[in-house]
Amino acid sequence: MCGRYTLSAPVDELVETFDVPVPAFELVPRFNIAPSQPCPIVAADRNGRRMGMLAWGLVLPLVDAPRRPLINVRVESVGKRPPFRRALEQRRCLVPADGFYEWKEESGKKVPHWIQSASGGLLSFAGIWDRWTDPNGETHDGFAILTTAANPDMAHIHGRMPVIVEPYGRDTWLDRAVDGAQALDSLRPVPAGALTPREVSTRVNRAAEDDAGLIEPA
Repeated sequence: MCGRYTLSAPVDELVETFDVPVPAFELVPRFNIAPSQPCPIVAADRNGRRMGMLAWGLVLPLVDAPRRPLINVRVESVGKRPPFRRALEQRRCLVPADGFYEWKEESGKKVPHWIQSASGGLLSFAGIWDRWTDPNGETHDGFAILTTAANPDMAHIHGRMPVIVEPYGRDTWLDRAVDGAQALDSLRPVPAGALTPREVSTRVNRAAEDDAGLIEPA
């Protein structure tokens, strides 16, 4: 799964990498993004591709009283389960990140690791978003990150990881003219050697901690 990630790239790098207009909102470096928090995502609509802020946590639109928003959805099942089909067909998104955290079980303890691109560049996670209307008529937009089996760089830490969309696949994933099955088919496993993990401080366990020291080697 993916339960925390980082995004500290400057806005001009995000604009260039994802080919979007400069966002109207302020972006600040984040080193411990946690569920429920507003996060930048990239999506396309009839007006083109742009970046927006959505809550990390997907509530399905037909749910009356959600127990907990979904932060992750398995890529193996997202195309098979009816509740996700609308989002997969019409509301795919990319989640920009420059790394993510995962915890390894060691002697009964969970040891955090930060995983980044081996080249040091930006990553983009495959995601879906949707809109839920609560009983008071208020709407809430949220997203979930798709996960897949860990690649060889990650397998010794955890069995799951985010679905990473390579630069050549981003246009297809966001293209609303591409149906959900084709979009899923376009996703490719991240090859061995593409990611670099390192052990980091257990301070990351506390969502209130958010500074560059979190990603320094432990």
